[in-house]
Amino acid sequence: MIHIEISDSPEEQLADTNAWDRLAGGIPFRQTVWLHSWWQQFGDSERAFFLVARDESGNCRGLLPLERTDGDLRRLQTLAAGNVCTDHVSILAQPEDREEVATAFAKFLIECSSDRTHGWDQIDFDGTIAGDPAMEIFSRYLETADVPTCIRSRMHLWFNRCEATWEDLLLTRSRKYRNRVRGLLRKLDESDGELFVRDAGSPEEVQMGLMKLIELHQKRWQDVGEPGTYADDRMVRFVTDATIEMSNRGRLVLPQLVYKGEVIATELHYIGDDGRQYCYSTGVNHAYPDLKPGIMLNSHMFREAHRLGRAGIDYMRGDETYKGRLHSRPTPLLEISIFAKHARGQVRMAQDRATQLLKVQWRRMKDLPQDQPLTIDEAFAEEHRAFLPEQSVAEETVDETRSVLAMVPETIPSAVGVETNSAESFSSETVLAEAAVEDESESVEPAMIFSIRDYQRSDAFSRDPKPSN
Repeated sequence: MIHIEISDSPEEQLADTNAWDRLAGGIPFRQTVWLHSWWQQFGDSERAFFLVARDESGNCRGLLPLERTDGDLRRLQTLAAGNVCTDHVSILAQPEDREEVATAFAKFLIECSSDRTHGWDQIDFDGTIAGDPAMEIFSRYLETADVPTCIRSRMHLWFNRCEATWEDLLLTRSRKYRNRVRGLLRKLDESDGELFVRDAGSPEEVQMGLMKLIELHQKRWQDVGEPGTYADDRMVRFVTDATIEMSNRGRLVLPQLVYKGEVIATELHYIGDDGRQYCYSTGVNHAYPDLKPGIMLNSHMFREAHRLGRAGIDYMRGDETYKGRLHSRPTPLLEISIFAKHARGQVRMAQDRATQLLKVQWRRMKDLPQDQPLTIDEAFAEEHRAFLPEQSVAEETVDETRSVLAMVPETIPSAVGVETNSAESFSSETVLAEAAVEDESESVEPAMIFSIRDYQRSDAFSRDPKPSN
């Protein structure tokens, strides 16, 4: 039988890497390497609300790390939310325990909502992918208990699956696409050292490579009048710490495309124990449009992913045009808000609805993507499951993967040459349209960059923008 407790030592929970990571399904953004690094810069033990599911023997069977929001202690949210852009947010549990653990968490939260010490009015999940099985169980239980739940989506998470070989992958693409990619790779392979890709290996190279990526990434945002993701020094320290730890574990790829001694494209990737390559952040020098540096680096990295037998590339959130042109599969990224059944929770829900009406008008004036309300059946439809990360990574598999990765220097695929996590509205139908456009023109359309304010939560009307990656 599962019982739930609220941990009074979040730092201790995050420091127990083995216990935590074996529940994370091999996804880096659920693991301690990401969340502990974030906690060290942004965490506050006074606001921590970590739920732990234990069996009768006291063994940890599930985790749901939450925190009370700064300035509003009756509102809970997931860790590393907002401008950090943490994707694949979910309840952490082994597949065989998923139903029992998710149901137990839902029951506990309903029961404690009116508690004087642990009560809450609203809970926000930011970055859940549509079709997530644990979150479906959790949400459906809340629905049966008549707990008001609002599910919205404004953007997608994009995944490009590897085929058996690189040539097999190219055969699934149009002739125009194949010719373009082969031409770019030929230019790279036959450049006689003038144009090449290098990967950061030593700690010094990792540090310098990350600083270069941040420089290029920030320039792109600042050119459109925004401060950029890394304007906050804590964000720089957090990502630096996580990246160095990933490198120590042998799960980092930080490639640079170099032309005549100058870095013209670079990307930050984390290797998941689930076999995926996760592209978190990119930077491109747009002074070399004829070289198509972003597309060239991406093509090289995707080819390497096939050589190394990866499952595919997860480009994460953001509906930039290039992701559709890469034939990536879009899956809705969910924002889930839960409102307590008591009077305060109902007032919160009314306020949320009023705010949404204002947001619709504001987004319409700014020509920004609108939130799309979804039913539970739409949010967790079976069609989304085929492209979810593998959720059954056994503990011994995780350990074996880490050992292999620590011994093998790798170069893994990444995103094309515009910063990830911007916000151009994109749908499944748009992907088909982009594929058709690809055969008509060789021109590379620059990705549209909306205001970074588009990445704020739907109720966040702060004058200070919160950048995305």
